[in-house]
Amino acid sequence: MNSLKDYLRQKKFFEQGVAHATLDPKGPGAVTLHLVPPPPSLFKDPPSLLIIDGMYFLTVGPSWAANLRIFLSELTSRHGSGKELNKEDVEVIEEAVAKKVMKLYPKANRKKILEDLKEIVTLSISIAKGWPVPPEIESGMLIKQYAKYMTAPHRMDLIVSPMSLNRKRRCPLNCKNCYAEQPSMNIEEELTTQEWMTIIKKCKNANIPMITFTGGEPLMRSDIVNLVNYSKWFITRMNTNGYLLTADLAKKLFEASLDSIQITLYSNDPAIHDSLVEKTGAWERTVEGIKNALDAGLSVSVNTPLVGQNSDYCETLKFLYEIGVRCVTCSGLIATGGAKQQIKNGKDLDADSLQALLSKATKVCEDLGMEISFTSPGCLPSEEILKMGFHSSPVCGACLSNMAIDPKGNVVPCQSWLNGENAGNMITDDWSKIWNNPLCKKIRRDCATKPQCPLKKGGI
Repeated sequence: MNSLKDYLRQKKFFEQGVAHATLDPKGPGAVTLHLVPPPPSLFKDPPSLLIIDGMYFLTVGPSWAANLRIFLSELTSRHGSGKELNKEDVEVIEEAVAKKVMKLYPKANRKKILEDLKEIVTLSISIAKGWPVPPEIESGMLIKQYAKYMTAPHRMDLIVSPMSLNRKRRCPLNCKNCYAEQPSMNIEEELTTQEWMTIIKKCKNANIPMITFTGGEPLMRSDIVNLVNYSKWFITRMNTNGYLLTADLAKKLFEASLDSIQITLYSNDPAIHDSLVEKTGAWERTVEGIKNALDAGLSVSVNTPLVGQNSDYCETLKFLYEIGVRCVTCSGLIATGGAKQQIKNGKDLDADSLQALLSKATKVCEDLGMEISFTSPGCLPSEEILKMGFHSSPVCGACLSNMAIDPKGNVVPCQSWLNGENAGNMITDDWSKIWNNPLCKKIRRDCATKPQCPLKKGGI
């Protein structure tokens, strides 16, 4: 059992919220760190969670957590999060960290404190530079083990734009497989800029370190750059069809510090892409959007939902490589929204066809030096996905590692779970009430971290 002194120290760190800073923000090795504290406990000294660039997770014990938290605080207070440090700056910060950590842990060894700090920072920078990732910071099993300490998801998806507004089509495309083609995405009145800023602020107060702007189509909002700019504290991402992504808009998003953007392209063949999004000329606009994002300096990934019609995926990968894309994701169909009818009509890929296509795709990406991820849990057995060379196998993250907020401000289990069920409203309800809502608890217990999507069977 911990002493009261240990408990009060834990409580102090928890109340300070997530510690956050960006190392070398202007350089090629820029890396953003979020240190998420666990709730305090008298019966144990739980670990904190270090999130590196919103992608990698590492549990750190209490002394390491204190060390890193003080370092991030010193870095931000002395130099802000936008200045590259020289050797003298680092030495001054290290001296301040050592003094404060030894005040918390009087028996600590100063040399060991600085060695631990250097190890954490070196690991983070190594990841940012694309060096091999140690197996202990892969996210799959770690999230499952850390779940009992969590008080909020690591990512909140903000569905800032509906499919239809006041009975008028809001999204410029009509994708046949769209998960968002559901009644809850057709609304009468859009949330204001201030209302979304209130939601974003409450996400920060809830210790959620990453947000994704999505839709519908998030670029339909005239204030999207302002919302991204307001969210600099977070790791910020955007999911878009790229149709509206002009060179000027891409530049503004980069200047607003958008960390990464995911654009959906169904095929290298314009006819296939246009057919699947039901919009003539959409392929040219989307490809132009991808090029604009790359030219602006944004971190770009391209997502392709895999169906029977675009089983030429390997040719799409080669095309994307030629225009400069180095990171891709692919998925099976999510059994919700418009995809339900497509699956019913046999337009998706069966398990054998999907496995064969993914095997070829991983080989193409290996040969080209591209990074590929498969994101749909339940489509194939985990062991088969790992055997093909993927770094990890997808699991359900609903109500645990990720949640979403719909266009009315309602908190839903994930951005595909738009059947009307919600855990409360982010504007009007207290976060702890939302996190402990019976729906959230049930999904965490029955679905989260499982290697299948509950939506495949119509929900819980």
